Amino acid sequence: MFEHDPLDGVYSFVEKAYTRLQAGDVIFRCLEEDNTAPIQEWVEGLVLAGPGSLAVLREILNEVDERKRQSKEDIRQVFQDFRASLNSCGVPLNGMQSEHALNHITPERLITIMYEQGISLEETQIVCLQLLNDANDLIKGLETHLRMLVEIEIYISDWLWGLVHESAQRGWADDSRDIIN
Repeated sequence: MFEHDPLDGVYSFVEKAYTRLQAGDVIFRCLEEDNTAPIQEWVEGLVLAGPGSLAVLREILNEVDERKRQSKEDIRQVFQDFRASLNSCGVPLNGMQSEHALNHITPERLITIMYEQGISLEETQIVCLQLLNDANDLIKGLETHLRMLVEIEIYISDWLWGLVHESAQRGWADDSRDIIN
């Protein structure tokens, strides 16, 4: 009869943490290079290693999901900061509650909003237009990262399920059932 090693849980935690750290580094590289090749190379190597890589692929997918959530939160925060900054300049964005509203605020529209609210001081208008430009630049970069993370997520999911299917076909599913759940 086999005894349960009390350190198994610790080893598992450390392995997962190390995998997440590696995944974070590779994802960061992909985002910096605007290229998914680094993650693709790593994932393909894991797939070639076989069903023992299912847990690693799952952890990578979890890290991608966490990064996606953070990117969405960052986008929301940029919009909220933009709204607060405009509000402090005396330009409340009434009725614009979502970060998606920023896509509809052109410089011309912002000037119109400011005139409607009686803001005619050129210095304030310039500051508000700069705030709009800065917010748009930040959000565009975050949206680019988010799109890449979605692309990476789809890529990993496809390989993960392909490997699960392959392991099921070969009878390895009994050994890996806990890994994919």
